[in-house]
Amino acid sequence: MHKKSVRKTYAKRTRRGSFIAEKVRASPSLVAPGKSESDVRRLSRAYNLSNEAVSRVTGASPRTVSYWNAGVAPQRSSAQKLREVTRLFDALSDIIKARSIGPWLQRPNDAFDGSTPLQVMERGENDRLWRMIWQIREGNAG
Repeated sequence: MHKKSVRKTYAKRTRRGSFIAEKVRASPSLVAPGKSESDVRRLSRAYNLSNEAVSRVTGASPRTVSYWNAGVAPQRSSAQKLREVTRLFDALSDIIKARSIGPWLQRPNDAFDGSTPLQVMERGENDRLWRMIWQIREGNAG
C-alpha cells in the first residue's frame, strides 16, 4: 500500500531578512503507521460527531481535525485532550445511545442552565458533565 507524503509549508527567513516558502516532508512519526482509520474518525463515527463538534470539544482548529482524519497523529497535548473526550463520551454512552451523543451535544439542556453540553465543554467545564453522569448512575438525577 502506497502512502502519500504529508507536506507542510512554512516561511524561512533568508540572510537578507526576506521570507521564502519551503515545503518540508513531515517526519514519518507524524503519519499514523498502517492505520486504516484514525482514532478521530472512529470517535466521530461512534458518537455521530461532525468535524466541527470534534474541533469544538478538543479546542483544535477545523483544519487540524481534518489532518487528524487524514492520518496525521495529533501532538501530545491534543492526544491527551482526545483521550479525555473519548473517556467522557464512553461514560455518556453508558447512559444514552452512542449515536445520540452528537445531536445531544447540540441541544440546550436545563441541567446546564440552558447551555448546550457542547458549550459547557468549550468553556472547559467537563466536570459538570461528569457530575451529571455520576448523578444519573447513582440514581440521583432529578
